[in-house]
Amino acid sequence: MKNLFMQRLLYSTLLLVLGFIQITLDTSEGFNSGYVMLFIGGVILLISIISYFKSRNNKLLEKERLKEYDERDNLIDGKVAHFSMRFLMCEILIIMFLTTFVVIPTNTALVIVLVSIIIIEFGSRKYYNHVL
Repeated sequence: MKNLFMQRLLYSTLLLVLGFIQITLDTSEGFNSGYVMLFIGGVILLISIISYFKSRNNKLLEKERLKEYDERDNLIDGKVAHFSMRFLMCEILIIMFLTTFVVIPTNTALVIVLVSIIIIEFGSRKYYNHVL
């Protein structure tokens, strides 16, 4: 959406100036359209100032919301990484213990570790998204 504040501000000041000029120079009897121009220029000026401040507040709120969302994402990523690292350490210790009794090929052990880490990361991310 385009910011029309400057265009509205210039248009309203133009209407206000033309209204003042028309009021001061018009000496005829009857209805003077300069007052209408002053009124319309004032209304447009008021509307443009209000909409400018509202949009500025909305932008500040949006930045604050995005900042909170980024902090939340960083927190979730940190907790997921911490949980995944703990799980990986336990899994490696279990595999090391099992290899003393059973012969496990290296490729099989690595596939088991990778698949379990993918599943644990997915599950923990869902869990922390739900909890936080």
